[in-house]
Amino acid sequence: GAGGTSGAFVQMAATKVTVRWDKTTLKDLEVDTSEPVELFRTQLWTLTGVPPERQTLIVKGKKLKDEDSWDKIGLRPNSMIMMMGSAAEIPEAPKEKVVFQEDMEADGSEEGENYHMVKRGLANMGNTCYMNSTVQCLNQVNELRGFLKPLKEQNTTSDARIKLGQSLDQLLEKLDPETRNPLSFRPEAFFRVLTQVNPSFGELQQGAVYKQQDAEECWSLILSQLAMALPKSNDGTNPIDRLFGVTMEETCTNAEETGEVIQTTRVDRLLRCHIGNKTSHLYEGLKDGLEEEITRNSQVLGRDALWKQTNRIKKLPPYLGIHFVRFRWKPVERVKAKILRSVSFPFTLDVLELCSEDLQVQLKEKREEARKRRDEEINKITSGKSDQDGDTKMEEKPSEPASTGEAGASESKDVVKEENGGKKEDAGPPLVVDAEIGVYELVAVLTHQGRVAESGHYISYCKDSKDGTWYKFDDDTVTPQKEDDIRKLTGGGDWHIAYIACTGHETPSTSAMRRAVNTLLDEVQKVERRASGWEITIKILSIFTAKSIVLFPLESGPLVAREGRVVVLSG
Repeated sequence: GAGGTSGAFVQMAATKVTVRWDKTTLKDLEVDTSEPVELFRTQLWTLTGVPPERQTLIVKGKKLKDEDSWDKIGLRPNSMIMMMGSAAEIPEAPKEKVVFQEDMEADGSEEGENYHMVKRGLANMGNTCYMNSTVQCLNQVNELRGFLKPLKEQNTTSDARIKLGQSLDQLLEKLDPETRNPLSFRPEAFFRVLTQVNPSFGELQQGAVYKQQDAEECWSLILSQLAMALPKSNDGTNPIDRLFGVTMEETCTNAEETGEVIQTTRVDRLLRCHIGNKTSHLYEGLKDGLEEEITRNSQVLGRDALWKQTNRIKKLPPYLGIHFVRFRWKPVERVKAKILRSVSFPFTLDVLELCSEDLQVQLKEKREEARKRRDEEINKITSGKSDQDGDTKMEEKPSEPASTGEAGASESKDVVKEENGGKKEDAGPPLVVDAEIGVYELVAVLTHQGRVAESGHYISYCKDSKDGTWYKFDDDTVTPQKEDDIRKLTGGGDWHIAYIACTGHETPSTSAMRRAVNTLLDEVQKVERRASGWEITIKILSIFTAKSIVLFPLESGPLVAREGRVVVLSG
């Protein structure tokens, strides 16, 4: 939980100051005088939007420099700091108005086809933001609803775990952008069942409102209860662990050279990013958490001894949940105090070096296979091996079955089994494959603002799987975001800080497509000017996508230029 003992906590030498910027006054800002000035600039960036390189800070009539020491400055409580500098560019409003479902025509007109753009929020029923944010992140796991289907027909009169699964399925269905529901609603039914499973979530504080809870505890509780409620697969695997379970190989070696070695395996549903005094990146925190020294009993010595514990990933899931261990229990104050240190995280995470030697060999083989297929297809495309009419010839069947590719397929599909005479059978729950190459794409970030876990505010940032747009889900308020907004969630101040990250794995086919598109864009030499504007023709074979993408107008249609990047919307 957020109150785990892992990770380092540094007692802050905090001094409250007032910052005046233009017409804005920021009161009671806490300055950690043990940290460099650069960290304070980052804190101001999150609060004002003024990047550190644009900030000019004046303290006691002198310009504050990054190399200055807070001790030499003589900062006192309630000191006034003047800041000058312009905020970052404000995101422009979309040129085309977003059409919401309630405003669309029900006659099947072309305008009505845009209803999938609706993003729905969840109303805060009194400090329930931790639950709302958790649900929005879980909603990014497209296969989850498929696994919840077996619970629909079960009798829930006595088992609260089954009720929880049924209620979650109903809630995710209402959040589905393709259903006709209000833009936001109160998740009362799900919250009621959640408090049955864990009554502490239903406790009230002064003012007859619910107490704030830890979002990581909510996340872990939901997954553990679903794991017990859902029927196991034929091979005995747990559906939740098939989605989120990271099989860890743990090796404990007696440091006193007794020759004792103990090996065990376990399944974790969250990787822990331990935040120490020198941790500045997610990968560092993950790696530090894999090796530690522990005390345990030695049968040879007949007493407790020092052991070296090494963990390696033995098997990867399609979705990787990562917990930034930002809270540590302070027994005197009896609170989970927050570690504010800035820890950056990537949009694409390669976990190869965190894996066991056997798994690394498998992942490298998959990557080499993907590289060869990519090179072969690029050679075909760039050498002009296509039909005379200019369209790329599509194979009847992709060289790699679609079922072994995307982990994000939202619905189960019919499969044909040869041993059954080619007769179609319903595939049942959606097919989930292992993470094939050990590369994960960031799809959701749950953040926390505040100094302790049981107070403050939780929100979530989620990436649309269709067009790649990020959205902020602040309870019932949903707004589009830029990637730069996500990059600011690293910490270092009192703004929202990443607490849980959810990533979906990249398969050889999607990895090849991403790299191939970038290569093809570099290869394009010929453009044509038409009445409708500039047009570029790109041919992509079926190894990369199930549909040909042939023509991309620059000013309209499926090609969108955004912040200097090209976003391709296929289909």
